[in-house]
Amino acid sequence: MRLLEHVPAWARAGGNAAAAGRVLLLFGGAVVIIGALSLGVDGRGLAVLAGTSGAMLGLVALSLRVRWHADGWGTLAFPLALLLALGAVGLTTTGIASAFVGLIPLCFVYAGLFHPGRAALALLPAAFGAYTAMATTLNGNAVVRLLIYAVTWWGTAQVIALATAYQRDIRRRLRTDARTDVLTSLGNRRDLDERLAGAVPGDCVVIADLDHFKRVNDTRGHAAGDLVLERFGHVLAEHLRRRDYAARYGGEEFVLILPRTEPVQAMNTLRALRAEWAEEGTGVTFSAGIALLTPGTPAASALAAADIALYRAKQAGRDRFRIATEALAAARRPAAAERQGPGQHRPGVRDHSSDRPDGRRDQHVGC
Repeated sequence: MRLLEHVPAWARAGGNAAAAGRVLLLFGGAVVIIGALSLGVDGRGLAVLAGTSGAMLGLVALSLRVRWHADGWGTLAFPLALLLALGAVGLTTTGIASAFVGLIPLCFVYAGLFHPGRAALALLPAAFGAYTAMATTLNGNAVVRLLIYAVTWWGTAQVIALATAYQRDIRRRLRTDARTDVLTSLGNRRDLDERLAGAVPGDCVVIADLDHFKRVNDTRGHAAGDLVLERFGHVLAEHLRRRDYAARYGGEEFVLILPRTEPVQAMNTLRALRAEWAEEGTGVTFSAGIALLTPGTPAASALAAADIALYRAKQAGRDRFRIATEALAAARRPAAAERQGPGQHRPGVRDHSSDRPDGRRDQHVGC
């Protein structure tokens, strides 16, 4: 696979499988030409081999115009084309085709690298035909050799396919582990940064913080504190919608990204989450700040606004939620501008984001 890193960008169109297929055809064509010159073939044989190499080069050029699917079987066309080319060489030349039998296993190596093991079965008929056309004699011993070769080719593809699948699984697990918080099984800070970069206007960013969490560690021990964090992460994962996202921001802070969600909807989500969290019986509450991502506002700014709103919720007595009003004002301003004519008074946006467990509003703190 490292070889593909040196392939020009235009030649990698269609993904690694297509790029490797082009390399396979180019390599096969080069071997045929070099072999023709080294074996001292006559003019007719040289013309056949040159035509075969030219056809493979034409297929490479044609493949640049084809839209390849990353996980499709269409790229099997590359090894099939090479096998057909080898069969054509065997049918149109005498005494030289057997020199290129060593190219057949490369087709199965390619199939194992980029396709499931069963894909090798699709290549076996073409490989049988190519070998039969290239063989100098076809007797009982040749048939036995062909069967041995076929089993070897198929087995090579299976081993490579299994090894490739194993490596892909390891990479996937490493990628998941690198972006997962070990304690809560939610996303970690690295994963959160990537998700924030993909957030769009209309999404809500929420920062939730467990109240008096230090007291839990001091009085019950860090093992109890870890259990609280783990259970809170589990409740988040179970309660949120499939399209929602949650990550551990650090310590006892968590960040939620709620796509296509209004702040009021986010507030209702947090209320339901609070009720579900209370059923866990940990005796720990949480506060939260909510910010709406608006056009022209970076996700980092929305996160900072949610953090300020969280601080206001903490100031108000904890176990409360606050909405960052700057984001609300920005979202309401275009609608207000349409309803009001120029020069008319536009009142400021008052904060109605207070949320207390008893249902009453705080009168002394705004956001």
